[in-house]
Amino acid sequence: MSQELTVPCAGELFAELLPARGPVRAVSRFAEGSVTGAYRIGFAQADALPVVLKIYGTDSLWEAAKEARALRFLTGHGINISPRVLAFSSAADALGGRPCVVSSLRPGRTLTEVGDALTPAQLHEVYRQVGEVLKRLHAIPADGYGYVNGEIHKPLPDNRSHMDRMFERELRAFRENAADPAPGPDLADDLTAYVAAHSAAFSACLRPAYCHGDVHEPNLLVDLAEDGTCALTGLLDPLNMHAGDPLMDFVRLDAFSMRGDPTKIDGLLSGYGISVPGRPSGPWPVAWRSRLRLYRIALALELYNWFTIIGQTIHLPSLTRELRELVSGAEAENRLNR
Repeated sequence: MSQELTVPCAGELFAELLPARGPVRAVSRFAEGSVTGAYRIGFAQADALPVVLKIYGTDSLWEAAKEARALRFLTGHGINISPRVLAFSSAADALGGRPCVVSSLRPGRTLTEVGDALTPAQLHEVYRQVGEVLKRLHAIPADGYGYVNGEIHKPLPDNRSHMDRMFERELRAFRENAADPAPGPDLADDLTAYVAAHSAAFSACLRPAYCHGDVHEPNLLVDLAEDGTCALTGLLDPLNMHAGDPLMDFVRLDAFSMRGDPTKIDGLLSGYGISVPGRPSGPWPVAWRSRLRLYRIALALELYNWFTIIGQTIHLPSLTRELRELVSGAEAENRLNR
């Protein structure tokens, strides 16, 4: 939003969407989370629980609708730490015609906020619970591979076809976005050749799984009790939900938050039910590693194209270096064998 949401504006909105909550008492913006405008809304009535309001641009109705559908999907399938949708508007008059989603406010603080204060045992326990939740999500039957918006859009029957389609799209965009010839055509050719030479690894994923698509610490809420116990209380922002290889959720979580931390990896795998005899603390299972590198390339391409679209070009040089390392560098091999 170009302007901060005011109490009178929020009051007008909630008088229409959730009149039983009563008058709006307070409005505050969340510091972390989605790129959309996200606010905590408090009410004057003592028994009216606060809610979360997310406001989207006038041209982003599809994003608002997809997030509402994804949240309903998660809570409808028993992922109870996901916020519950309370109201939706495709064009709210009080917001100048912008769409919005109102959801329940989950307790706790983001793992980004509290992570540095956790002991290794507490961090391991939180990631164990993350692994449990992802295992439950990934176990939900899916009818094919593809983008999810209420249903799987143009589903494909196997992971190799799905990833071939994804790489074709992302590499085409990368060629268009990489204006500098140095990181552009040569690197794009190298990436295309590497993916083509190793795409058989995608077939190791035998069935599609519903993936959250943006699991990382700003989207995970944790409640730390006085007795030192930790509880995972929230899984936020499923806008990127898709049906694919469950390892893609792990790759994103590692790239953004775990960064090879053995305590986090061991907790995650423990909760997910992965036990590899003789595996030293920290590394991913050997059978996953060829796919992990391919998915890291896919993620870096996605980020490069996204940051180009939104004009945050400061990130592009580091992503270019990462792509070069992933496709040919010794540093990539070292990371994959952590």
